[in-house]
Amino acid sequence: MKNIIVLGVFSLLIACSEGDKKDLYFDGRLETDVIKISAKNSGDLDTLLVDEGESVKQRQLLAVVNTDRLRLQLKQQEAQLSEISANMASLDAQKNQISSQLKLNEDLLSKTKDLLQKGAATTQKRDELSTQHDVFAAQLEAIKAQKTALGNKREQLEAAIDLTNLNISDSRLLAPVDGIILNRYFNESELTNPGMPVFELANLTYLDATIYVSLKRLADIKLDQNVKVLVDGVKENLEGRVQWIASEAEFTPKTILTEETRTSLVYAVKVRVQNDQGKLKIGMPVQVLISVEQ
Repeated sequence: MKNIIVLGVFSLLIACSEGDKKDLYFDGRLETDVIKISAKNSGDLDTLLVDEGESVKQRQLLAVVNTDRLRLQLKQQEAQLSEISANMASLDAQKNQISSQLKLNEDLLSKTKDLLQKGAATTQKRDELSTQHDVFAAQLEAIKAQKTALGNKREQLEAAIDLTNLNISDSRLLAPVDGIILNRYFNESELTNPGMPVFELANLTYLDATIYVSLKRLADIKLDQNVKVLVDGVKENLEGRVQWIASEAEFTPKTILTEETRTSLVYAVKVRVQNDQGKLKIGMPVQVLISVEQ
């Protein structure tokens, strides 16, 4: 789940008068999306492979939760599956044997009926063979029912094995995107539970600065508009781009309320700045310079 780090985002129009000006300056603070990486299974953390401040790549292994119990469970389930396969093989052998006996019985019964019509067999012999036929047929039906029950049990067990394998796979915490480890909340051998963040990760290839613009100046700002971003400690001006403009107005954020601005309505504007060289950090104050037509 993504959380937005907002370390006092604010904006203030500082170089603008009632008349038209070429450049508008807004203050803001850099922010980015933060991804909390949690374990999906309970268990002790066997291995922690990264620490705070380290760069990681997408799908890189970050940590491993102990899987001893899961592997024992998998071993037990696989043994049960082998037992089911053995029982199915035994039932198939019984079925083949009884089918042969039934075929022989049907042949004898047919011949006995012919002989009975000629007076060369007794009704008792015919009845005995008929009874045997019914017994063999019932045994085949019973075997069929047992095989159906075993087949259902095998499907349930195979699903359980798939789930166990998935849990074993989920015990490996992987980086969802390229980024920087901002925080690590656990040490090796500590117990973690599902949903408890183990790491916080942020993609710092770009950062966003949210500024607030009055309705009067909103028409001067367009989506995808190029702007300049000034950062203390960075000599050159950085290129930024208007990423998002709020569709609804809001009151000026409390962090910059004054008696004059308490009732002012402004629109939030998000400016995206590339950070390919890694000079920008979360929380840095910046000035956004937007050039407008005179």
